[in-house]
Amino acid sequence: MSTHFQVLHKVSVVAAILPPASAKPVIERLFASGERNAFVTNARGTLIRDQWMQRFLPLISPEKEILRFLVPDAQVDGVIRDIADAGGLRYPGAGAVYSVPCDDLYHTPDFPIWAGLDTDEPGTDATLSLRENLSAISCILQPEQTETVSRAAVQAGAHGPVIFYCEGRGLRDRLGWLRITKKRTKEVMTLIVDNADADAIVEAIRIAGRLDMPGRGYLYRMPVQKGIVNLASRIGSRNYAADMQQVISAIDGLMGHTDWRRRNIVRLGSGGRAAGLGLEGEDTAEAAEAHTRLTFIVGEAHTQMLLDAALSAGAVGANIMSARFVEAESKVTMGRRLNRERSWVQTVMPSEQAGEILKAVMEKAEAEGISEACLFAQPVTRVLTYRAQAARSAAPGRTYRGIPVLHER
Repeated sequence: MSTHFQVLHKVSVVAAILPPASAKPVIERLFASGERNAFVTNARGTLIRDQWMQRFLPLISPEKEILRFLVPDAQVDGVIRDIADAGGLRYPGAGAVYSVPCDDLYHTPDFPIWAGLDTDEPGTDATLSLRENLSAISCILQPEQTETVSRAAVQAGAHGPVIFYCEGRGLRDRLGWLRITKKRTKEVMTLIVDNADADAIVEAIRIAGRLDMPGRGYLYRMPVQKGIVNLASRIGSRNYAADMQQVISAIDGLMGHTDWRRRNIVRLGSGGRAAGLGLEGEDTAEAAEAHTRLTFIVGEAHTQMLLDAALSAGAVGANIMSARFVEAESKVTMGRRLNRERSWVQTVMPSEQAGEILKAVMEKAEAEGISEACLFAQPVTRVLTYRAQAARSAAPGRTYRGIPVLHER
């Protein structure tokens, strides 16, 4: 590995989904606790109208912001507590916060890192009840697909999906003049769901998004270390003092687990697999293949050269999202911080390829003298998309117009 980069262990990415009005007090609270930067991405929520006559109207899309922080594992509980307190996450529909662990984190000396990131001293325990049986589902879609897939996810039991724009790179850039047929702008739909509901929600997204067809989308699932989810999904009459999500959460607390929610166990499809029965007869070797999501954070001027290095090393494609880079040391003018822009480049690949791609990106950054860069890898537990090579190796019986098309790992 490159000696220009410093390596840190036991680090997590803590993400908060909040209304814009809550983002500023959360950032200031964490800066006072030792955090040195925050990455802020504009997003939108999803609300479905309850009344049947309104279901044919477009979805309501309240404005959201996604805040991401690089936090030492020992401090995750305290950071989540601070975010929940400053963001008012005890109130219905106030937002969500969750953490996803990193394998290792590599950064250049000039990249601002949490002041105590290399310490193993435990932080203050969170007084809130943190949930640990969660998964993060991300689905990359064409913009025209998002509403249909969002409705299907909510009907399957998810909260209102949070959606943000990104720019797709990779396949489109290799099509030559045919790239005019493939849009560069994508939308990323993010859901934080209970493990008990994850398989049913993934299946609903697969069907609604027709992910078993070429060019329809890419879905992957990641383990969530711990979190708090209090996002709304519906808006309608106020005949009841609590909505369905609050009722379900209360039953979870009374039961002490979420196993009672495995409503699909009586079905011999995805429900059987969700219950661990393995009734679908899928290609288990392919399904068990480990995947990794590689993320590198860099200034916009250097994004393309590092992306080219990743693609040359074997990455199939990547998505680029822009984020406001809010620093604790940045100048404050008229109550506002002067922020810079940073690109988050994310690509998912089989874990056996992740090391070579990571090494190639780091070597390119060192060769170009990039002074501020950060790279880290995170585990992916499931991938769902169409791939041409899967059509030649898929199990018999899984076909579309006579051709096996679904690639699930």
